Amino acid sequence: MYMSIVKARIQGNATVVTIPKSFNVKPGTEFKFKKGKNGNLILSPSKKVPDSIEELFKNWHGKYEVSDEMREWDEMKPEGREIW
Repeated sequence: MYMSIVKARIQGNATVVTIPKSFNVKPGTEFKFKKGKNGNLILSPSKKVPDSIEELFKNWHGKYEVSDEMREWDEMKPEGREIW
């Protein structure tokens, strides 16, 4: 576990704390930020949204199967003025 002391500073309308380069945080990483009951500040990486369909499925090696519910929905005929 890394330990480092940093100082908060004002930048525009925000108070900023820098993350040391030695923590190897990739630029552009998004975080969830919250303040704990005891005053601790908690920073957690947010779930990354893939940039492409290939990235989304890069580690998936399963077989795609359509659920019965989706199959029924796909086979439904329009009943009103739905757009097809």
